[in-house]
Amino acid sequence: MKGIPLRIEIGPRDVSSRSVVISRRDIPGKQGKVFGISMEPSFLVDYIKEKLNEVQSSLLSAATSFRDSNFVDVSSYDELKEAILQGKWARGPWSASDEEELRVKEETGATIRCFPFEQPEGPHTCLMTENPADEVAIFAISY
Repeated sequence: MKGIPLRIEIGPRDVSSRSVVISRRDIPGKQGKVFGISMEPSFLVDYIKEKLNEVQSSLLSAATSFRDSNFVDVSSYDELKEAILQGKWARGPWSASDEEELRVKEETGATIRCFPFEQPEGPHTCLMTENPADEVAIFAISY
């Protein structure tokens, strides 16, 4: 039930009254249920489209908020280790080698998850080697 955005429930009374119950994934309990929605296709299709758009916006907003609250900007290896220890995602300048990345993985369990498309402007210093860094990497533990 958690994998679907909307659930349409039809019981014997609903069939006799030609209505359905719509339950939203993103709003648990009775607050997420709407009773007495008409089974008429012209009404039901438009209603479901509208609710799917609302669910998409709600889930995207929650995911974006969660992501943004779990990023920690780091500028040193010690800060990276501390962020990972707290279960956060560490974002910091990176120009180190594969060997240094392996060291990060062995010591923290984190790996580079990505290099964001949008990179900050200006000069940066690699959090590992203190050499100039052109890119920022995001480190996290894979679950």
